[in-house]
Amino acid sequence: MEPKEALLRLMCLPLSQFDGVCRTSDGFYMAMAKGDIGYNHFLGKPNPPHPGPGRDMMLATWAKLSNDERQAVLSLAAHPIDGCPIRLAKDFGFPTNEEA
Repeated sequence: MEPKEALLRLMCLPLSQFDGVCRTSDGFYMAMAKGDIGYNHFLGKPNPPHPGPGRDMMLATWAKLSNDERQAVLSLAAHPIDGCPIRLAKDFGFPTNEEA
């Protein structure tokens, strides 16, 4: 799985609708619609991680990734093309060793 696709899946964003995501300097998230040239869809700030179907889906996706895929996703999140680093551990509660 490509890192960008995996990142979108981990954030529970529909791949059929969005082509990318970025984090703003004030901690909000924006998405890029397929065919668009910018991040024009406001997603907001994530709530603290809590049990539920969305969290279950995120963790199931994470579990299916190989170690190489996980490292690629962590690298993309830490060094995105656009925006500030995506904080998978802090904002989404992923069991990673990163914190940016």
